[in-house]
Amino acid sequence: MRTKNQTWRACILLLMLSSISAFGQSLPQGQNLVPNGNFSAPNPLQGWRIDFPYEGPYAKNKAYISATSEHSPKSGKSIQILLPPGVAGNEGGKIESAFIKAEPGATYRVEIDCMPFDFCAKTFVEAWVTDPKPIPQPDKFRVPASADHPALLMFYRAQIPDPMPRSHEWQTVSREFTLPKSRPVGGKEVPPEYLSLKAYTYGPTRGGGKSFFANFRLFKLHSAAPVPINPGQ
Repeated sequence: MRTKNQTWRACILLLMLSSISAFGQSLPQGQNLVPNGNFSAPNPLQGWRIDFPYEGPYAKNKAYISATSEHSPKSGKSIQILLPPGVAGNEGGKIESAFIKAEPGATYRVEIDCMPFDFCAKTFVEAWVTDPKPIPQPDKFRVPASADHPALLMFYRAQIPDPMPRSHEWQTVSREFTLPKSRPVGGKEVPPEYLSLKAYTYGPTRGGGKSFFANFRLFKLHSAAPVPINPGQ
């Protein structure tokens, strides 16, 4: 007969396995909302944000990012973040998806394939709204205006469970989240406008090394529940 401790440990293990799954398992049904999420476009980095000259620590980030077939999954290409000595222990490197139109109050599932290789990795899904007061020098919580979007301010962030660090095997990290319908920004309640996915790699070392990421997926599971109508009103 199981003790309470054994039952509790079994439950924790099942939760972990549901968040970090073996690479290649079946995916949720529905459309992947991430543009060029598997890097299959003629330009594999089309739509991806890799250049952050407005963020001091990531001013050279673009030089670390490349598409590669080395160690890539069967589905095609992956992205390599190759960090020179001295970078992993300070700022690290990152890649961010294009901005995706958000549906306030909807529930989503996000999945990313990771192979941290020499380092550790963290992945996030972030929501954004129009920045009511853009600043001259944006940071990781702000994005300057571009041709396809206004200046943006981070509205919400959900961290995905971390993959096993320094692993040379592909891992799929995932989670579900419900986007808030609105939050106070600049003195008024505003709904989220955009979503984006981010992968970040780092390590407590002064040495160089690399990490790999592939198959960024975002699925809308269901829309927000409708507001009930009170017939007495």
